[in-house]
Amino acid sequence: MIGHKILIIDDDPDLLQLASVIFKGAGAQVITAHDGLDGISKFFTHRPDLVILDAIMPGSNGFDVCERIRQVSDEPLIMLTALNQEQDMLKGLAAGADDFLTKPFNPRILLARAKTVLRRSGHSNGQPGNGASDQSHGDSASFRYHDGYLSIDIERHEVLIHGKRIKLTPLEFRLLVFLARNGGKLLSFEKILSNVWGNGYQGSIEHVHVYISHLRKKVEPDPRDPCYILTIHGIGYIFEKKELGYRA
Repeated sequence: MIGHKILIIDDDPDLLQLASVIFKGAGAQVITAHDGLDGISKFFTHRPDLVILDAIMPGSNGFDVCERIRQVSDEPLIMLTALNQEQDMLKGLAAGADDFLTKPFNPRILLARAKTVLRRSGHSNGQPGNGASDQSHGDSASFRYHDGYLSIDIERHEVLIHGKRIKLTPLEFRLLVFLARNGGKLLSFEKILSNVWGNGYQGSIEHVHVYISHLRKKVEPDPRDPCYILTIHGIGYIFEKKELGYRA
């Protein structure tokens, strides 16, 4: 992580010290902020490559800070959660977070997650990370799906609903492409994790559930009664392909 600037925003001084040691040990430049307002100020001053942000802080909480940052920047952002993780993750996704980590966390996991989101965003410094490569996801290969309602095009990196482009995060796009490329196949939670998130996310099944829920809100005609991304309870998900001319 040599040359990267990491902004860590948290009201816990012990966590700030621990995270600072982790990233400085990996060669990164670290900026710390003790609350949301301080974090926003330092974001504009230092323009970091990655933000580590606590979800719950006094004053401007992490969700508000994330939304403010997303108004001006698409730099990767990892949110730290400690309460109702699934609820926090859904709220954080809506605010624009790229990834989540539950407190207390393993320092090596935080570093691996940071490397992964930096690589996805194009900030890689050439050092190998712990996530799966783009080639393993098939993102580099040509793939198109079109049924009249939903269209997916890897080469143009776009998803259309009724011909209108919708905005997906890079990870949401990778997830949708992986599901669609394997349309009709039952994909276990762990298989989805390893192929979309990478090796640093083993056991983080809640990531799959939360991102699927958020993705359904963007692509399904009725997210409460999905017709594309079907749940096989306790096992995984299946992407149901539609015939050309499908009308929702």
